[in-house]
Amino acid sequence: MEWELGSVDPVVRGLRNYVRNVVETLGLTGDSSFVQSEPLSLYLAVDGHLPGYPNRDVALLWDEERGWAGALETGCGEDLIVVSYLGGDPLPQPEVVATYTAALLRGEAPGRSEPPAFPGAEVRRGLRWMARMPDLAGSSAGRRGDLPNAPVPARAS
Repeated sequence: MEWELGSVDPVVRGLRNYVRNVVETLGLTGDSSFVQSEPLSLYLAVDGHLPGYPNRDVALLWDEERGWAGALETGCGEDLIVVSYLGGDPLPQPEVVATYTAALLRGEAPGRSEPPAFPGAEVRRGLRWMARMPDLAGSSAGRRGDLPNAPVPARAS
């Protein structure tokens, strides 16, 4: 994993903890991710290809407003092509992200086609909590503490 250097921001630290647990749940190794503090986002390379796109690498993207998205690499320096958004919760349990990723790689249409809009303040509150509980970040055990069990609702558009 690669992290933005020099950041002591608890929100970024919480995101690091959370993505570390997601990476472990996905079984990924090596330098597969990058966290950025402004705008708060991450990139996570995934092993495998989508059916019908054998020459395009797959990545998971996350940001505080839209949560997780599955995307195809373009290979030419252009923006990635988002194929779907997980929706529901901006910080779902790592197992939920793994299930979404597996469905994506099987060629199913998981998630939704339109991006959700999550309230940034609530997402950052959850990440600050995850900064204090690195081993529980994103886990079901971690959800029993200060962080509410219910997903953060998307903002009305």
